[in-house]
This record gives sequence, structure tokens and C-alpha cells, in this order.
Amino acid sequence: MESTRNRQAARRPGKPSTASAGPPPWDSPQALRRRAEAVARERAAQAPQSLEAPTPGEIERTLHELQVHQIELEMQNEELHRTQEELEASRARYFDLYDLAPVGYLTLSQQGLILEANLTFAKLLGVTRGALVQQPLSRFVLPEDQDIRHLHLKQLFQTGRPQVWEMRLLRAAAAPFWTCVEATSAEDAGGASVCRAVVSDIAERNRIRQELADAHHRITAILESVSDGFNRFDREWRCTYGNPAGAKMFGQTVEELLGKSAWELWLQAADSPFGIALRRAVSGNVPVQVDAFYPEPLNRWFEVRCYPSPEGLSLFFTDITQRLHAEEARQEAARAWESTAREKTVLLQEVHHRVKNNLAVIASLLSMKADATESTEAKLALEESQQRVHCMALIHEHLYGSAHLDRIDFSDYAGKLAEGLYSAFVAEPGRISMEMDVDPIEIYLKRAVPCALILNELLSNAFKYAFPGQRKGTIRVSFHESEPGSLELAIEDNGIGLPPGRLTDGNTRSLGLRIVGILAKQLDGSLEQQPCSGTRIVLRFPSDAASR
Repeated sequence: MESTRNRQAARRPGKPSTASAGPPPWDSPQALRRRAEAVARERAAQAPQSLEAPTPGEIERTLHELQVHQIELEMQNEELHRTQEELEASRARYFDLYDLAPVGYLTLSQQGLILEANLTFAKLLGVTRGALVQQPLSRFVLPEDQDIRHLHLKQLFQTGRPQVWEMRLLRAAAAPFWTCVEATSAEDAGGASVCRAVVSDIAERNRIRQELADAHHRITAILESVSDGFNRFDREWRCTYGNPAGAKMFGQTVEELLGKSAWELWLQAADSPFGIALRRAVSGNVPVQVDAFYPEPLNRWFEVRCYPSPEGLSLFFTDITQRLHAEEARQEAARAWESTAREKTVLLQEVHHRVKNNLAVIASLLSMKADATESTEAKLALEESQQRVHCMALIHEHLYGSAHLDRIDFSDYAGKLAEGLYSAFVAEPGRISMEMDVDPIEIYLKRAVPCALILNELLSNAFKYAFPGQRKGTIRVSFHESEPGSLELAIEDNGIGLPPGRLTDGNTRSLGLRIVGILAKQLDGSLEQQPCSGTRIVLRFPSDAASR
């Protein structure tokens, strides 16, 4: 018996041992032993005194019964311990599921008093749970929403049917917030009717819902303002929305479109490219675009764009009849313009060709006249005039063979002009060398002619006068864009040099230099004689949209 009690004591954690100082606890094995002995003495005192002494067999049976009862008590004790542990686990689960739930739970009396609330509801209101119990719910409801709270609670207790409503609650030191309340009726332990309610914070949900509603209004406003037609169909091909532009194309109102099938609206579309596009978009779940002609009663060309979605099909359609007609007219005008341009190109080429030929005839006449003239001065003047005419004829020759009839590549022209002058003036190749540093810049005809004549005069002057006798030297020509919108032509030699100021001397007897000054003014340019070992003359003038 004593060993059994020791085992029972060992099963109870946290109980003090018999060796501890002071009286044993009320529920310790020693205390239970003393109480049991006291009860036994009391019962023995009340028992009859004439009982006979038990026989050994009776004592043995009694001991057996006591042992069986002892074992039963131990088993019951173990069962109580398991039940207590399960109860503690259940309480922990209750705490997790009730107090720490993501929504608020509360119990209300018929008078609207808060009988019980979980921690989440208290946290929603920003107060402690103790501050809620036995407080009226109305104390935490926005005044504007008191009526709806009262109405739903009244219906709940009168009918017993669940109630759902939205109202705003007051939060401590914060703005009111929207909640959704789901309430059911129940009975408490005493049989009284109470309200069990679930309270959810729906402020974020309302914000998202409002954003979606705003987005829907914006999209609807856009669809109703565009000139393209728009229809939205559900999975059964029924029209659920149509904008005014689309309704106008069908000759109906927006209300008349709703509920009609796509094939009622597009009567001729079933086997047309439109119908094929619609079915392809839905079956393949891919956007599809098609341009096709719709016959009676519309007799119009349409561009249709189909966009499938899980809800159905969105359809944009644009009347492109006028656009196609305009495109056809534009193409026809372009063809006519190209034909006219070709004719004008041929005409301009012929003009340049004839001008070049006429200038060549004039040059030949001047050459013949120079050969027949005995005066050396007259002969020189005629030869210079012939070279100037040849210079202009070379420009028209370039224009005749160019892809552009209004401008020339001056680098190519300058090279050919210099080559021609070199052949004309240099009898001993190698005595005078030429260096060309010319960028491929195109200049328009109105600037090409005076620029070419200036180059001709300055090169001719260098060939004739810079290297008298058998003197050797170099002539260098450069042509660049000196800065944006400005071109620079420079002719330089290392010969005997031009006297300073000779270029700008208005009384100079040189016809060539006077011509250069006049042509520079025509170009709105400037001439500068820069100091060097020989002569360096720089012409600067506006490019007037010259291009590389």
C-alpha cells in the first residue's frame, strides 16, 4: 500500500516531498493518508461492537478487494491526468482560434451590451478587452450608423435569422473605419438569447473596391468618348455593353444593343471574315485583327480587333471606309506626282544638257576668236572668258549626271575643275603639285556657280602668276564646314605671293580679282588674305542647308 502511494506521488509533478519542512500540502499523499485514517476511525466507532473477529479467509479476501480497488483508483487517477492535459490543450487551441483570430468575435445581450469579446476586436477598437465588457456596443459605433445597427439587432432577436451589415466603428485616437458584421442568434448557459457576431475590418477591401469602381468609371468614360465602336459579349455571345459610337454605327440605341447576340448585331458576319475572326479569338484565346468589307445594310469597310477574356469577348471596330478612300486617293496622287516628277526630272536634265552644250559652243567660239586674234591682251582676255564659261558648263555637266538636279557634290566638282586647269596651265608636270583637301559637301546651284567661279579665278591666278620662270611649288585647295552653317574655301600656294591689300583694293586693275569680290558679295560671304610664305586666300559663306 505504501509503495502504491509513493507511485501516485511521483506521478504528480511539482508536489513537495515528505522531507520538506512544514506541514504537507492539503492534497499530498501524507495528508490524504491522515484524512483517510480519520475517516476509518470514525466509521469504526460507528460500527457495531459485537462483530466477531474475521477469519483468515475473510481477511485474505478483504485484502484482495482492497488491492483491486487500489488499482482501479490508480487507473482513474491516470485518466484524470490525461483529461486535464487534454483540457489544457483545448484551452490553448481555444485561445488561438478565438482570441488570436484574424477577425473580431463578440457576444451581445438583447440590451446591446458586450458580454464577451476576443483580443482582436479589442485591438480593432484600440482598447483593452476589460474596457469592453458590459459596455454598450453603441458606444463604439459612429452616430450616423446607429440606426442600421439597431435595425439589424432588432431583426436578429425577433426573427432569429442571421444578419449581415456594414457600419463604421470608432477607434481610439484614430479615424472611424468600416467593418462588416455577421451576426447569428444563440442561447447562453442560462437559456437567454444572445448575439454572436463576427466583425471584419473592410477598410482595405472598400478602398480596393472604390479604386476598381473609379477605374471602371474612367474606362467607361473613355469608351463612351472614343469614335471607335465597342461591344462586350459574354461567353454566350450576348452583348453586355456597347458604347454610343458602336450603337450609332448599327443605327440603334445603346439599350437596344444589350442582350442581343453577336450574330443578331452582325447579321452578315457568321461566315464572313468577321465571324471567322471572332471564333478564332475565342477558340484560340488570342487577340485577332481583321479588315474586311461589311455588306448590306452598312456597306462599309471595318477594322475589327477582338480581345478574348475569361468573361467573354471585347470587340473594337472602326469604320475605315473614308480612310481607305483617302489612302487610295493619296496613292493615286503619289503616282501622279511621281509621274510629274519624272517628267520634270527629264526636262531639267535636258535643260542642263542643253545649257552645257550651249556653254560649250560659246567656249568654242571664244577659243576660235582667241586663235584668230593677233592682240596678245585680247587673246588672253578671250582665253580667260573661255575658261570661265567652261567652269560654268562643268557645273551643268555635273547636274545632268547627278541624282539631284538642284545641288552638286562640290568636292567632286573641285577635283575635276582643278584637274582641267592643271592640264591647261602646267606644261611641265611635276614642277607644280596639287593638294586637294575637300570634304564631300553638297551645295545648292545658286551658291555652286559663284563658288565655282571664285575657285576658277583664284586657281587660274595661282597657276599663271605664283610660280614665274621655272620656279617649283605647291597649290593647296581645302573646303570644309568651319562651323555649323558656315563653309570655308581656301586656296593657298607657296609662290612669290600676292602683295598685301591687293585682294581688297577696289582700284585693282585685275579683272579676276574684281570678279572674285563681286561673287563673294553674291554669296553673302567674306574674303580674307591671310599671311603665309606665299599667298593664302580664304572665302567664308553661309551653307544654306548644305548637306554632307
